[in-house]
Amino acid sequence: MLFIFQSLWPIGLALLLGIGIGRIAPQLARKTGHALKVLIFLLLFYCGREFSAILQVGPTLGRIVSTSAIFALLTTAGSWGLMIMFLKQQGALAVSPGQALALQSWRRAGADCLVALGTVTAGVVAGQHDLPLVGLIGTHHLIHVMVLLIGVELVEVPLARTWRDPSAWAVPLLVMGGSALGGLGAAWWTGESARVALAIASGFGWVTLSSVLVGNALGDEYGAITMVTDMLRELMAITALYLFGARFSRQSIGLCGATALDATLPLIRAQCGTGFVPLALLSGLVLTLASPVFIVLLLGAGR
Repeated sequence: MLFIFQSLWPIGLALLLGIGIGRIAPQLARKTGHALKVLIFLLLFYCGREFSAILQVGPTLGRIVSTSAIFALLTTAGSWGLMIMFLKQQGALAVSPGQALALQSWRRAGADCLVALGTVTAGVVAGQHDLPLVGLIGTHHLIHVMVLLIGVELVEVPLARTWRDPSAWAVPLLVMGGSALGGLGAAWWTGESARVALAIASGFGWVTLSSVLVGNALGDEYGAITMVTDMLRELMAITALYLFGARFSRQSIGLCGATALDATLPLIRAQCGTGFVPLALLSGLVLTLASPVFIVLLLGAGR
């Protein structure tokens, strides 16, 4: 519980501070867009730089990457499939004709996605070298600044309406169900026990927490598998936001898992619109709180 509190309070404080600034100076809300776009690419670069550390694990790297890829792919596919099936019936995919993506929009989304993945790749390359200036800031610094700016924009957004909407609560619940199905599929594929597979699948993208909990219970190799799984899930979510965020906003937000509360929140705002930020906060918070509970219960049950 202490770890969760230590992770959440800076995000909550930055959000509340931003809302306070937005109420005092509402005109600032119109000036945050450009700054957020720049910060998003900086965040992608630093995410790639952190990911590069995994490439130096050692002789077990092949097993870690291959197992993680299976878990990430199946948990993402399971979550996306359930959300497509059930959210459609609740009108989550209703899109006005003026919002429908034309071929040109798809091309632009694809180009943006390639640029984003290129930025991550640049971060991976930079992470293989000792660059003192790059190390002066970390992803947590960027996230706090971006959440503050988003808080400035939230002043005119009806938060309470989203949190009272049952279909909004369905997003994190479907992600939990889809992740569990994907985890069981990965267990069958890799030969892992269902208990271990479900624990890995319950990370919901929260890299730091899930890898620590699983690693402490099962060893460093499983901690690394969980870490890479959640990193890959986050990269897949970023790709989905660029490609599908404008049309399948709820599903793309759901794929972000726990990171919708922090790391991917600025990109959700940029690709889905400020109006979907309350849903991102709700989904991210629910999955953030659920992740450690599921992991502890699953791993504790086997002792």
